[in-house]
Amino acid sequence: MDRTEFENKLLSFGGDLDRWPSPEAEAAGHLLATDPESRALLTESLAIDNAIRAAAEAPLDAALVGRIMTATRAPTTGDVFSGWRRAVPAGALIVLLVASLGFKSGYDGGLGFAEELDLAAAVTGAAYSLDNLP
Repeated sequence: MDRTEFENKLLSFGGDLDRWPSPEAEAAGHLLATDPESRALLTESLAIDNAIRAAAEAPLDAALVGRIMTATRAPTTGDVFSGWRRAVPAGALIVLLVASLGFKSGYDGGLGFAEELDLAAAVTGAAYSLDNLP
């Protein structure tokens, strides 16, 4: 393993050689035994890894956690129309359907040729054969 390959492996696997695949870790160990610049790169990589680990493990502020948990459990109050917001689109759809049906029945003079059929047969499906049509 040369120094360029070692640098690439450091960027890929980090400075902890125990987390490297065995063949690469063994080759890196041989390089580190002979090359002081590679040891300096490893030391720098370990320092960066430790800084990242320390920043990631920063303790959470207990007051902040408490405020977040309280905010997630707090019921929404003061909004009288919150339940109506979900009902408005459904109500508008129902009004639109009823208005469309009323317009069609008024425009056609009824509900079309359904008046000519036996409605009980139409509901049960018996009116959909050619023998039952007028």
